[in-house]
Amino acid sequence: MNLCRSCGEKFGSVSAFDRHRVGKHAFTFTEGLRMDPPREDGRRCLDTDELALAGWNRDSYGRWRQARQQEGPSQDHVTRECACEVVA
Repeated sequence: MNLCRSCGEKFGSVSAFDRHRVGKHAFTFTEGLRMDPPREDGRRCLDTDELALAGWNRDSYGRWRQARQQEGPSQDHVTRECACEVVA
């Protein structure tokens, strides 16, 4: 499980966790605190409405997951359903 300490949401993979964080670190911590309103950094979490609109779903454990084709197959999926074609 990948728990985001910023928003409290759980994610089914590291890549899904990484993708739910958006924005750039466009300023230093000190520069952000001087802004009005103060900000800790330029990144934020997608909220649950944004995740749902982007096609994310919760699995049976309550973890957010993207559609398999977006996130890529899990190791588990590859070993069970490998329809590989070897080209020489």
